[in-house]
Amino acid sequence: MEKFYSSVFEALPPPARRRLWERSVSRSLDPGEFLYLGGDESERVHLVTEGLMKFASSDGDGRETILGLAVPGDLVGELAALDGLRQPFDVVAVTHCGVAGFDPRALIDAVASNPGAAIELASVLAGRTRWICETAMERASGEVPARLAGRLLHLAELLGRVRGEAIELDLPLGQGELGRLAGMCRESACKTLNSFKARGYVDYRGRRLRILRPDALELIRCAGRAEEHHAVKGGAGHRQPGPADPNSGETF
Repeated sequence: MEKFYSSVFEALPPPARRRLWERSVSRSLDPGEFLYLGGDESERVHLVTEGLMKFASSDGDGRETILGLAVPGDLVGELAALDGLRQPFDVVAVTHCGVAGFDPRALIDAVASNPGAAIELASVLAGRTRWICETAMERASGEVPARLAGRLLHLAELLGRVRGEAIELDLPLGQGELGRLAGMCRESACKTLNSFKARGYVDYRGRRLRILRPDALELIRCAGRAEEHHAVKGGAGHRQPGPADPNSGETF
């Protein structure tokens, strides 16, 4: 049986869940190993049981954009099972990962037969869509701090542990991957992270990150979105100031 919480599987009746697990196929992946390539016709839907995976796409020059992340309990490959089309993006192990593979038809039939599980799967897909929309909005903004603040807060939601007023996490992404997650180069990610540290918003040693002022990062994220919203309403060349934030008047 699974040793993690999966909202979709928890919504299934125990007999249906047990049948799926009995017919599942386990697999381990090393960091950097592909589970799917964009365009694949996959024979299985996978449930992440261990580690962190990324959804990625690369342009013709090999520049990668990270579109999303999956943690234990998340389904991957379900879009192709639902619409019968090919995989929309690469799915790659960031850390050592474990997955359980399920026959797509059996999984979809089990979910379709149980309204609670169907609603839960729809909720999961809605959350993933919202995440992609939020990152697209952040990348459309010229504010580098807002992009990075947003992604750090999201990582805190996925992986963080609350310690008093701070949030601690072991950051599985290097600064290059963190930059690609936020839609910026490694140098910009490093410079902005150092600036957050100098202001006392975060602290880190190696990949151990502590978010000391999540409220400050939230202000930065919200201010970046407000500025983009006002810029669109005001038209090009008439960028309106957003709410006050800890980075007012500073350039990264």
